[in-house]
Amino acid sequence: MSKKNDEEKELLNTEEQAEDAVTEAEADLKEEAEEKAEKKDSRKEKKKHERTSREEADRALNRVKRLKKLKYGSLATAITLIFIAIIVAANVICNILDNRYNWNIDLTSSGLYEMDAQTVSYLNGLNADVKITVLAPESYFETNNIEIVPETLNRFRTESNGHITVDYVDTAKNPEAANQYTEHYSGQLTLGDIVVSNKEGDLVRVLKLTNDIVKISQTPNYQTMSYDTSISFIGEQSLLSAITGVTDLNPVTIAVIDTLNGDVIYNSNQTGFVRMIDLLEKNNYTVEHIDLATDEISTEKYDFAILCAPYNDLTEAQVEKLTAFLQNGDQYGKTLLYFGSPMQRDLVNLNAFLEVWGIAVDHSMIIESNNSTAQVVQVLMGNQANMALAVPVGSTTEAELNTAFTSKLPIVAPYFCPVQTLFSTNAGRTTTPLLTTSDTCYTEPLTEGEEADETKQSFNLAVLSRTTFTDGSETYASSLITFGSSFFLDYLVAGSSNTYGNADYFIQTLNSLTGKEQVITIAEKSLNPTMVTVTSSQRKTIRNVTVFIIPAIVALAGIFVYLRRKNK
Repeated sequence: MSKKNDEEKELLNTEEQAEDAVTEAEADLKEEAEEKAEKKDSRKEKKKHERTSREEADRALNRVKRLKKLKYGSLATAITLIFIAIIVAANVICNILDNRYNWNIDLTSSGLYEMDAQTVSYLNGLNADVKITVLAPESYFETNNIEIVPETLNRFRTESNGHITVDYVDTAKNPEAANQYTEHYSGQLTLGDIVVSNKEGDLVRVLKLTNDIVKISQTPNYQTMSYDTSISFIGEQSLLSAITGVTDLNPVTIAVIDTLNGDVIYNSNQTGFVRMIDLLEKNNYTVEHIDLATDEISTEKYDFAILCAPYNDLTEAQVEKLTAFLQNGDQYGKTLLYFGSPMQRDLVNLNAFLEVWGIAVDHSMIIESNNSTAQVVQVLMGNQANMALAVPVGSTTEAELNTAFTSKLPIVAPYFCPVQTLFSTNAGRTTTPLLTTSDTCYTEPLTEGEEADETKQSFNLAVLSRTTFTDGSETYASSLITFGSSFFLDYLVAGSSNTYGNADYFIQTLNSLTGKEQVITIAEKSLNPTMVTVTSSQRKTIRNVTVFIIPAIVALAGIFVYLRRKNK
């Protein structure tokens, strides 16, 4: 037992000795580490004390350079971040303002995206709400390279002071979106149509992309024996007319007499009457087609009627309808516009009707003998353009009806018959010439066997005949206006609103007679691509500038900035 206790004591002594040895070893290591640290600090202190004044100066200079670089670097970073923040904020603000005020600059040479000042003035004064719905996504117009459409719509919206809203509807995703307009529009709505409606939605005008927004015209080129195609933008005029139409509280309905027993009343210049209908609708007249044989010309519904150059004579009953319309139960207040034509046959009954009103349309054609006075014009015969011909130019008279017409464009008179006045005043009726030719014109007969009268004189192209009836203090009047030819509104002539004044004169005459406000006429804008021809020397110059000179300038500027910063 005592032996076991001795062994345990010996083991404990051995462990205590081992622990003491470890403690002594740790103390030795700690002491050695402290000595090494003291030696290191001593060496540093010694080295520090051994630096020369030159070294100290260099060390201080380097420290200044480091601080300067840090200062400029931090400042440059701060300025860059501030500048980026300003640019981002300015971009956001400009986008908001552009969306509201349409701050765009038109850099096209033709002013394609520039809006007419008359349009801007009209939109600024608009006081009725108008909704424009485009039956296509906005990307549709970009895809088809007609970005001018959404740009113009956006300009209309911004210039209207909040009265016009524009919505784009993707009919492929939402085919039911167009159904809300079918109640007030009987036509077919298709992709790209622009629907203009009033706030209540009961007045609707639909603009077709290929007829009302973009016009494609073909004119014969006799040198190449082909047709030249021109594409123009007429959307500004069409939109303006549509907006005026849906905000007009007193629309005028015109009866267009163009059929007899279902057959077309005329046998020539059908495209001219298509253009006439187009002009009427674009100027917000409601057009209804009348068959003179089967329909009555309602005096309650119509204040204005147009007789479209009948090829054959009218019956006495049909002529009586015209008389009854103008007389209006002795209340008068009606107007009939009549177009003659050199292609007409002998019109006994119709001519007798005109004679009562003091008018006679000669069966001959006016020729201009002075080439310097004449205008070279092309017209459509059927669907084909004829050879260009020199035609007389009409001048407006001092008649009161002409006072509102201010256009400086020439009024041309292709294939015109002279309109004679049989009297100036007779039994309450008066005749007044509206358009006349120069005194260098003569006539060629249209009847076979007749000799030409080459006596040069001025001829009437259009005449106003008016009958008045006075009852006490009230005076009532009806009017008959006669044009010597339906080619006055030929498709090519009336379609050239920026070349000839025929269309403007026609509409202004109607507006004066009906008391309707004049619709602003906006010139067409060509969408034909402009080809720029670059010569070989110009190509070399462009290549040298873009490939060599500009990169070299940028590289030199970069090297200069780098060297300057390195030396600071």
